[in-house]
Amino acid sequence: MYPNWHPAIVHFPIALTITAALLLLASQVRPKNAQLPASGRLLVSLAAVSAVLAALLGWQAYQTVEHDAAGHLVMVQHRNWALATTAGLLVLALWDALRQRAGKAMHRLMLPAMLLLSGGFCVTSWLGGEMVFRHGIGVSAATFANPPATPADLPAEAVAPASPAVIEAPAADSHGEHVHKDGKRHRH
Repeated sequence: MYPNWHPAIVHFPIALTITAALLLLASQVRPKNAQLPASGRLLVSLAAVSAVLAALLGWQAYQTVEHDAAGHLVMVQHRNWALATTAGLLVLALWDALRQRAGKAMHRLMLPAMLLLSGGFCVTSWLGGEMVFRHGIGVSAATFANPPATPADLPAEAVAPASPAVIEAPAADSHGEHVHKDGKRHRH
């Protein structure tokens, strides 16, 4: 089983995209401050790089984390929003980098595009939170287990040696096929 690094990275594109949008917005309010648009444009590029990394790690997580059918629907929505916003941010960052290389000022569509992408990342983030906090995707089931009762907590007739239950996660084959917790099998 591979470690899931996606949660450790996802906050970078979210924070960088929103911060870049706010800096670009501030540059409209304070047009004489040249540092605001320069900082915002730099963060757009950093946000795009971090978004690509988060998307790659998210794809690895999408293929490997245990989930049920209801969680899978949210995973698909999260994936689709993530791919769309990452692609949009990447295209915008490349376009702006070419403009900067040519010595051109920030285009007037840059700010509306960044505000739109910030909203897209917020929706993507919300769906990611739904997967984790509502469906428990990517969370160890042991996290939710009740602490074992001690013999002092139980009536005498309930204290009997018991073997621990072994729960095995279904293994994914090399073609992305796997079985959900509810027993349904499918491929990505």
